[in-house]
Amino acid sequence: MYKHILIPIDGSEQAGKALENAIGLARALSADVRLTVLHVNPALTLNEPVIGMDLEQALEEEGKHILEPAAVKLRAAGFAFDTLTADGDPAAVIVRTAKDADADLIVMGTRGVGIVSELLLGSVSHGVVQHAHCPVLLVK
Repeated sequence: MYKHILIPIDGSEQAGKALENAIGLARALSADVRLTVLHVNPALTLNEPVIGMDLEQALEEEGKHILEPAAVKLRAAGFAFDTLTADGDPAAVIVRTAKDADADLIVMGTRGVGIVSELLLGSVSHGVVQHAHCPVLLVK
């Protein structure tokens, strides 16, 4: 049924739960399921230059620190997997990556924001659900 699952992670507890659910789902489906873990560095707009700090390098390091524990879990589970990092609007990058990678399921966490926060700020999970070409499993 599902052959390629995309799991966007951001280091949050919900993302960790999404990864665990994706591993469990992959186990239940078969050993042929490929998993891709994606970390998106959000696009930043700065009014002032950051002095004394290489922002790109700091974001790259943060991404590595977020992806490495996921890679350890996936290696231990014995699944074929890829890790990716990207920059930009998280929802748009997740949707584009799922399509480009021919993923047939996205498993991701939710932040659990209230209706007012979502209306004012939007949410990544809402954007992905609205625009993804494939099913999206949201994990609380």
